[in-house]
Amino acid sequence: MCPIKLVGFDLDDCLFDSTGLSDRARIKGIDAMINLGLRIDRNEAIRIIYDIVQEYGSNFSKHFNLFIRRLNQLNENVEFIRYNDRYKFIAAAVMAYHEEKVNSIRLYDDVEICLKKLRELKIKTAIITDGLPIKQYEKILRLKIDELFDLIIISDEIGIKKPNPELFNYGLKKFGIKGEEAIYIGDRLDKDILPANINNIHSVYLHRGGKYDKYDASLKNEGYIKPDYEITNLYELFDIIDEIQ
Repeated sequence: MCPIKLVGFDLDDCLFDSTGLSDRARIKGIDAMINLGLRIDRNEAIRIIYDIVQEYGSNFSKHFNLFIRRLNQLNENVEFIRYNDRYKFIAAAVMAYHEEKVNSIRLYDDVEICLKKLRELKIKTAIITDGLPIKQYEKILRLKIDELFDLIIISDEIGIKKPNPELFNYGLKKFGIKGEEAIYIGDRLDKDILPANINNIHSVYLHRGGKYDKYDASLKNEGYIKPDYEITNLYELFDIIDEIQ
């Protein structure tokens, strides 16, 4: 077996609880509107905002705008929201949303210890993630992990998006290594494990209990995509490294 020279990581729901943080921030936004005087049942409001997120995607930037628009057009139980009040409610929601995201973003407990041990073992590290560069770098800087990685690769920064295997191949070329000399850890079978497998990178499926665990179960059960290893925390990574080497 080849010695491991690189460990790559996904960012969201791998190094920090991105899904949980976003959920809490959206609910803070709902609460801010209600506290400002929006007359709506809180549980109903939460249901509506999650419908919008499901329909438009988590990276859409106008969830609260659509929320107010939807109330005016479809919800007979909510008094019509006047033009000026609409933007007051949206502003309050956006402020609360970002305040929660800024104040509550945290690494998982096992991340820093894992990265420090990899450095002691002289194994290089990289983040390989999808997303808008400004948004992803904001997370990385707030988490204070930019100095802990040897390379950061963001899909939209170079024009290659997961699951295109060329994104992972790009990382291998940057370090001048073969796939067998690398490990990649991610929380999605289709976006993380599949491109790693195609590049002969040792694939590690990390179960954090995030939104893709249930979605991915059917893919795994059908044998469509099989990770080389499955773990529930990063401390288990070192047993995998020992096994490979």
